[in-house]
Amino acid sequence: MPIPKLLSKTKLMSGYRCLKCAYLTVHHPELKAPITPEKQALFDEGNRVGEEARKRFPNGILVTNPPWDFYGSLKKTRELIAAGVKTIYEPAFEYQGCFARVDVIQFSKETEKWSLYEVKSSTKLRLEQVDDVGLQAWIIAGSGLKLEKISVMHLNSECKYPDLENLFTIEDVTQQIRDKYRSIMPKVKEIFETVHLESAPDIDLGPYCVKPGDCDFKEVCFTEKKIPEISVFNLPQIQDRKWELYKEGIIHLDDERLKDLTETQQRMVEAEKTGQRFVNQSGVKEALSTWKFPLVFLDFETINPSIPEYAGTSPKQQVPFQFSVDVAQKLDGPLTHAEYLHKDATDPRPVLISALLKACEGSGSIVAYYAQFESARIQEMADCFPEHREKLLALLPRMVDPLPIIREHVYDKAFHGSFSLKAVGPALLGDRHSYEGMKVGNGLEAQRAYQELTDGGTPPARKDEIYKSMLEYCGKDTWVMVELVKWLYQV
Repeated sequence: MPIPKLLSKTKLMSGYRCLKCAYLTVHHPELKAPITPEKQALFDEGNRVGEEARKRFPNGILVTNPPWDFYGSLKKTRELIAAGVKTIYEPAFEYQGCFARVDVIQFSKETEKWSLYEVKSSTKLRLEQVDDVGLQAWIIAGSGLKLEKISVMHLNSECKYPDLENLFTIEDVTQQIRDKYRSIMPKVKEIFETVHLESAPDIDLGPYCVKPGDCDFKEVCFTEKKIPEISVFNLPQIQDRKWELYKEGIIHLDDERLKDLTETQQRMVEAEKTGQRFVNQSGVKEALSTWKFPLVFLDFETINPSIPEYAGTSPKQQVPFQFSVDVAQKLDGPLTHAEYLHKDATDPRPVLISALLKACEGSGSIVAYYAQFESARIQEMADCFPEHREKLLALLPRMVDPLPIIREHVYDKAFHGSFSLKAVGPALLGDRHSYEGMKVGNGLEAQRAYQELTDGGTPPARKDEIYKSMLEYCGKDTWVMVELVKWLYQV
């Protein structure tokens, strides 16, 4: 594939991560991992945050050229600057073969210089964002525009809807970028030299393969290095030690050099070697001894918009819009089911809280897988709705969690290093408890489904289909928990 005359900031930043990634991005884009619906949703959310940020800089003009129209957007930007426009959204700049479009630039009549504002949908400034903005600033300055201030705008976790005046925190990174400025040109030169090679550089695996987030070419490189499907990379809670093991050539779980593991990690190794399931019966029994019937199985589905939409909520705060509850008076008795799914774009919590309190009334342990998530949502609703505070807080001491019991006392080879409900359920209970083939099969899909359900433009027939699929998914979570807890008691 011919090398483009201009390399975009996105391609250049892939080289900051890994030079091989930059090469493959330019020469073999067909090898990139496909953009999943989850990733596309993040892109869409970022665009919404960018649009909201522009409101903080009124009377600006947007460069409307599409992302791939490099020369058109450069031409339009030059025209706007020449015309004396003081605030420009998404202007484009080029320097020494490097191309970047930035979120906002603003001109100061007093200093006759420009300020650059780059918008991020995170709630704090991250190191890679400083590199990203530094590269943009280098390109802008090289193109001839005089910059006096460089800032990152990110979401402010202290902001509370409906007051969005302080939605963004603006961090001045001018000095941070100046401190790193001399390193930019050598890095850019190295990236250009790499993409002009006849073949991809041989760069070993490293933390950059998975941070921040998986590299688009992770599977390509892992396959080249013959990393098996199950390896030291799958060991639970192994964190960065996996890279130390990899550098020592310890990859396979049957490697005799694999030492100094936690109990949980060692169980996985033994299960992979022998195929035998580990169960600590006395540990399970002791953990369950504090649970009280009736057992109330609870699962929430939530949405976490970057721009808060509901009273008292902050950017990216998880807001419940759906729950499923199954109540078991005794282990083998019939279940009483209750559920709620909000249908429109209004705040789902007021009606959900009333339905939740009714479904969980009485005594008995409330069972939630990774219960700290459900507990945090209940606490947040108690803080926001004082009229329900006492009853909501009364639910918290009743919360119990099968996850730590599984993690500490059970391991099956089919877990593949994961203790998620979607891994544990089918492994211990059989394929009937798998989520494969469901129209809504995980929490992120539930979020997207909810957005479509509450969109006024969605046809009624489609809404009915989504509604049923979402009830089925959330209901399956509590049903799998019921069966899992039965399994634990029977153990």
